[in-house]
Amino acid sequence: MMKKNLFLLLSSFFLAGCFAQSMTLVSTGAGASQGRMIQSSISSVASYGVKKTTGKFPLEHIIIRERQRLQKKTLIIEDKITQITKKQIENSKEKALPLKNIIKSKSHKFRKNMTKVKGFAAENFKHKPRFSYIVE
Repeated sequence: MMKKNLFLLLSSFFLAGCFAQSMTLVSTGAGASQGRMIQSSISSVASYGVKKTTGKFPLEHIIIRERQRLQKKTLIIEDKITQITKKQIENSKEKALPLKNIIKSKSHKFRKNMTKVKGFAAENFKHKPRFSYIVE
């Protein structure tokens, strides 16, 4: 008799965590202990009925709906970002075309001026000896 009582006492002590976890699965027991027996039993029956008809618990339906909502938001944000960057790229290209033409014309003028300077230097600054001696 003493062994049975000790066994029951120890097993209830060790299985206390298991009892709490099993009560989360059976929500009517937890609700009944708090005085909401009808409400908890109806919610359990409703969630079980949803699970039987759709194959998913109501919480899974909520999670899927929220995921889809977040995906839509991210797609909208991505579209806005791509549109803004495309506009910025187009604006920079439009600004770059006149700059290219200006740079080409300036570089062409610079090349012309450099050939003039080289020709002027070659014609006017030839080395002429000051004295009339011949170097051997």
